[in-house]
Formats: sequence, C-alpha cells, structure tokens
Amino acid sequence: MDVIIYTRVSTDEQRDNGFSLPNQERLIREHCKKYGKNILKHYQEDYSAKNFNRPVFKVLLDDLKEKRVKPCQLVCLKMDRFSRSLEATLSMTRILRGYKVDLYTVDQNLKFDGPNEKILYMLSALLPEVDNDIRALNTKNGMRQAMRQGRWMWQAPKGYLNDKLNKTIHPNEDADYIKKGFLEVSYGIKSPDMVRKELNSYGFKCSKQSFSKILKDTFYTGRILIKAWNDEPEQIVKGIHQAIIDDDLFERVQNILNGRKRNQPKKSKLNGLYPLRGHLICRLCGNNLTASSSKGNTKKYDYYHCQHGCKERIPAMLANAEYEKLLKSFVVNKEISELYTEALKDVYEQNEGLKEKKIQEHLKSISTSEDKLKSIDDKLINNTLDIDNYTRIANSLKNDIKQSHQEIAILSETETNLDKQLKYGINFISHLDYYYINAPLELKGKITSSIFPEKLIFEEKNYRTMNKNSLVSLICSDSISWKRNNKEKAIISDGLSSVAPLTDERCNYNAMIEYVTIRKLKG
Repeated sequence: MDVIIYTRVSTDEQRDNGFSLPNQERLIREHCKKYGKNILKHYQEDYSAKNFNRPVFKVLLDDLKEKRVKPCQLVCLKMDRFSRSLEATLSMTRILRGYKVDLYTVDQNLKFDGPNEKILYMLSALLPEVDNDIRALNTKNGMRQAMRQGRWMWQAPKGYLNDKLNKTIHPNEDADYIKKGFLEVSYGIKSPDMVRKELNSYGFKCSKQSFSKILKDTFYTGRILIKAWNDEPEQIVKGIHQAIIDDDLFERVQNILNGRKRNQPKKSKLNGLYPLRGHLICRLCGNNLTASSSKGNTKKYDYYHCQHGCKERIPAMLANAEYEKLLKSFVVNKEISELYTEALKDVYEQNEGLKEKKIQEHLKSISTSEDKLKSIDDKLINNTLDIDNYTRIANSLKNDIKQSHQEIAILSETETNLDKQLKYGINFISHLDYYYINAPLELKGKITSSIFPEKLIFEEKNYRTMNKNSLVSLICSDSISWKRNNKEKAIISDGLSSVAPLTDERCNYNAMIEYVTIRKLKG
C-alpha cells in the first residue's frame, strides 16, 4: 500500500510532551514498516493546527491534485497532529476522500465508513478542539490573574521595552517623546495629529491611529486596564511598571480629547466682556485677577479686580482696548521673516530629500524580500529546502516587509505643504489683532496663552510680563513698540520685563543672518 506521511508541531509545550518532529516520524515509519506500507513522500511542518492554511499542507494538496503522488492513505501519528478543529477535520477528510485518500492515525486507526465508526471518528476529531479550548481558558485565567497582580504579559506598548530576564517592562527612548506628546496635547493649542507630526520630525515613529490610542491608554499612568469577561467586571489595577505620565496630565488630555476643559467655569461666567480673565495678575500681590460687574446709578461697570484685599481695580473696557492696541502694534519685520522662512525651507528641503531617499530604500528592500520569498517557495516545492528553514526564513522576510511598509506609511504622513503653513503663520502674526477680536472667547484665551506663556500685568495703560513667545519676539523685532523709551517702564512689546535684556532674540537674529549668508555663499 502506497502512503504519504505528515508530521506537525507548533509549540515548545508539544515538543516537551513527546510530539517532536523526529519522534513523530520515527513512530510513523516503524508503523509503516510493520504493516508493509510504502512511503511515497514525507510532509513536515511547524505550524498551528487551527485550520489548514499551512504552507506544507498546501503543497501536499497540490501534489494530490496534480497527481504527483498517488497514495491510498495519509498517515499521522495522532488526530491532533492532523487538526485541532472538528469542523476543519471533517471538511478536509472529505477533500482527501475526493482524491481517494483515507486519513489514518497510528494511535487509533479509526475509519469513516459505518455509522458507529463515524461517531467514534467525530469524537476523536473533537477531543483536540476541546483540549485547545481548555488550554486557552487556563491561559486566559492565568494571564488575567497576572494582570490583577500588576504584571503585563504581552509585548510592551510603545514607550516601553520588555525585560525578558526579570519578566517586566521598562521605559525606553520613546518614553520622553510620549510624555512630551501628552504635555503638548494638554495645552489645547495644537491638534493631536499636529503634535504627532512634530514628534515624528524629531525621530518618534508613530502612526496617527497608534498615537490616538496612546493618548487614551491608562497604561502610561502606571495602571493596567483589565477588560470585562464572563461575570468579571472591568477594572483598573496599579501596575508594577513605571509610569511615564501622572494622573493629572492624563486627565487633562482626556478632557481635551473629549472636548471639555477641566475646572471649566459655568456658562454664566464665560462672559465675552472679560477675555483676559485668567491671564491677568495683580501688580501688588501677584494673585490672579477675577472679573465682575458692579451696578452704578444708571448702568453697570465691568472690572478686572483682585480678591485678596488689594485695591487693584481695572476697567475691563480699558484693559481690553489697550490689549487689542498692543496686538496691533506687532509688525512683522520683513527681512527677518524672509530669513526665517528661507532657513526653514532649507531645512525642509534637506528633510524632504532625505525622506524620499528613505522611502525609495524601503521600496527596494520590499522588492528584494518579495523576490527572496518567491525563491524559497520554489525551493520548498522542489524539496531543496526543508520546512524548518523555510518557515524561519519566510517569517523573517515577512517581518522585514511589514516593517518597511510601516516606515513608508510614517514617512508619507509627514506634512509637505510648507509654503501654505508659512504663509498662514506669518499672516496670523501680522494680523493678531484682527484674529483676536473676531475669535470666540475660548480661542481668544488660547491666542493670549500662546503669545504670553506667563501672566500679564496691566499698569498705567501698559502691559508687561516676564516672558513672551520667542518666535513672535524675533519676527516682530522691528515693531515701533520695540523701541523702548528709556523714561518709561518696560512694556510687553519689549517681550521681557525691565530686568531682562533682548540678548536671546538678537542672538537668534544674528545667527539666522549668518546661517542664510553662508548658505548663499555656498551657492
């Protein structure tokens, strides 16, 4: 009788239980020798038995279809070496019988003919599936218990690295990028994707979907989410891994993502008469000024005022009008903005060229790996490459291809419309007063925060602060209000307090001139 034999193994546990490929082959060959069965071909692979989408088994079926082998039996050691799914077993048994091939297992020798035999056959085919279910259930229970103890059992999330020796995880070099990402999003000025693209430009590789998941994942606060299962409710436990961000920062980001602000004032307090509420501090005690109206004989009067015993009381109409005048005084220095734009374009062009080069390198790598896959497929079919080496090489090549596609996706998402962004940015700074006056109340607050990182002090119709956005300071360095009158106190248009010089902005300006001049000399 002519037969073909099939051996399979998929896990270390199976190997430990005596199902190693050499052991299976030895027992099957002893059986065939004892009963006079002639082995036409041996098919062997390391693959899961959940279904028959297996490389070597596909070759087996192709050999039967093309009649390269004409066996009467397919011999396996045990039913679970053939399949661990009842449905797949019955379906494949019928396909084999269509090629006039019977399935034979050495340990049971069951047939698929009479009614009684079919019942025993189906029970034999069902047992591996039940065993799989029990294994899966035990594994899941074990993993959930480990999670309750604060241990993470899978591949470390982005920002962490698996410590296989101590069976834990630690933050890696991406952790700083993730923390910075949370901070930037929490400010509510830039969109999450804009923050992600900026981080990508610094070397943090992350897709839009992955970054969105990171921002919503409590794992980065040092906690583990255990999802509901059966009768067990969902719960969050403290993990043994190190947190990258604190709970307060995480909550602020969730508020931004959900379209709300923490400690948001009631609607009644969101009065358009007080757009500077939260940005002004008392010049006497340094505490935040609040705002309210007081009723006079004929009308109401609106004020920004201190609630800490000081007599600081500023008419809201005056403070608002002077603030709009201040924004209007920002005049974009044409020479500096051109130098700044040119410098950014130069860096952008270098990065674009580098980006395109990297994309081409990844495309070439994908093509090379695909050619190698075709080559080893041919070698496997022609029996010049054994299944163990085939599986190892194929998995490595597929991982390389997947990684290259991910790299291309990240590179392709990089913002390319630089001219439009620069034009909008310069135009925005040139017309700060217009955008501010016409903006809704919440956006007015964001504009003020982006220009003045620290609180403002209003005194004698002038504003002052300790710091101002350095880009605005640089680009607007020739504004009329920059030219300080020595007899006056330093005002906000100086960009700094009376004790801080303009050294940083002037140094930036000189450095930019030097940079562009050298670049032009190089041609």
